[in-house]
Amino acid sequence: MVSIEKYFAFGISVGLLYPEAHTSALRHLSAFTKTAQLNGFETLETTLSTDTSVRKAEIAIAREEGKIINYNFPVDFQLDGPFDPGSSDAKIRANALDLAFRHLEYAAEAGSKVIGMTSGVDHGQEERTSTMSYFTEYMIALAREAKKVGINLAVEPVERGRFKNLLLGPTDEVCSFVTKMHRLGHENVSVLFDTAHMPLMQEDPITSVRLAHQAGIGHIHIGNAIVGNPANPLYGHTHAPIGIAEGEYDYLEVSAFFAELVKLGYLDINPVAQSARKCVSLEMARYPGLSATLSAQVAYEKVQQAWNRVVEG
Repeated sequence: MVSIEKYFAFGISVGLLYPEAHTSALRHLSAFTKTAQLNGFETLETTLSTDTSVRKAEIAIAREEGKIINYNFPVDFQLDGPFDPGSSDAKIRANALDLAFRHLEYAAEAGSKVIGMTSGVDHGQEERTSTMSYFTEYMIALAREAKKVGINLAVEPVERGRFKNLLLGPTDEVCSFVTKMHRLGHENVSVLFDTAHMPLMQEDPITSVRLAHQAGIGHIHIGNAIVGNPANPLYGHTHAPIGIAEGEYDYLEVSAFFAELVKLGYLDINPVAQSARKCVSLEMARYPGLSATLSAQVAYEKVQQAWNRVVEG
């Protein structure tokens, strides 16, 4: 059995593995500490606390454990509220940019090289052009600041009008947006490709990842989704774990996805120098009935099994 750390840096989401992390700064610290101690995971997908002492403690823990923090912007930007970057209200857009700059500072403080983010909420077809214009202005300002600290902004395609309602949206629209940002001189904007969102957007992951590769993939999330049974507690946008009953992905589907990444040249079946490895992270809730630690272990083994099939043919 090959060791996946020879090929890519493997990560996991703190807040999905420990959903209580979102309820207070101290619970976030506890969840972060436990996740940082997991074997096999080199990178941690997380937002850091606005509490200075907690944030500094988490950054210190990550360094002690030899972990890298891949920063995630908070959900505030996805809501039709005071931090909507595509709002028609200039004050709300200013609030959104101020909050984004604050989290950009936290990411730079943590030494993060990538920020996973989404667009803001969709305000409907009639307002979509103006919403996109406002979001583009926001992204240009953010990309300029991110470039100063060497951070890539990876924009994630998330469903519109089904489960979630975000401006971007279908993968092809995210790719067009990223390509436009490149034309405007902002090469530090890329696509964050998450397998979980493909069935939620009724897209084929192989076709969509090819589009994302052409635009420029900045980060990869591996996740699952249940779309066929609304009665299932993990139905829809819940980040179901890999291999769960009624889910779209088990290790065979993940293996096929990895094989496509190899074809595209994003991953390599030969061992890669540590500094040159790409990052692949799990975004998943716990398996029903299992602890966070056991859930992470089971998912790790499934990803390991998926990658073995690619390397060993």
